[in-house]
Amino acid sequence: MDKSLKFNNQTGFSLIEVLIAITLFAFFVTAFLTAQGYNVSDSALSEEQLMLQQLCERKINELYLDPPKFQNMAMGLKETKTFEENDLKGFEYTLEIKKLTIPDFAQLFGQKGGVSEEGKDAYEGDYLNDSNASKRNSGMEKMVFEELKKNIEKIVWQARVTVTNKETKYSYSLATWLTNYNEKIQLNIGF
Repeated sequence: MDKSLKFNNQTGFSLIEVLIAITLFAFFVTAFLTAQGYNVSDSALSEEQLMLQQLCERKINELYLDPPKFQNMAMGLKETKTFEENDLKGFEYTLEIKKLTIPDFAQLFGQKGGVSEEGKDAYEGDYLNDSNASKRNSGMEKMVFEELKKNIEKIVWQARVTVTNKETKYSYSLATWLTNYNEKIQLNIGF
């Protein structure tokens, strides 16, 4: 009896097939880990931006609760400070407060004469049937606007808070309007 070893169609993976499988596996693992790394860094950035936003909102709320003394700020205020809490020492905020400025009447309506065509049309027609009526009413429109502009500029101030992480240099800004309740406004226009 001949007892020789015979391999009956036993198949396995060749070396090339194993190398291809390892290469594909390494490619997919690398892609997966890269995507996870981006997710982690995006989460950290989102967390930092959320923190910066919350600190901005906190400073804006402090401005609402304790508004600055507007009489001492003729040209506005710009100051940069750090937070007082120990866990927020890595953050600084810049507070900018300035008066609201409204463009003059002519710039606002895009007219050299200072009165819009709609304003002129509203005053022309059968009312007094006079070209001077349009000029008088246009002058009245301008006078009312100028008085309104003065009053608004007295009581409304612009405020911007920018919080910056000193380490990463990321920043976040919020802006709002503050009202100066101590200012007296002119209510009669002078008709």
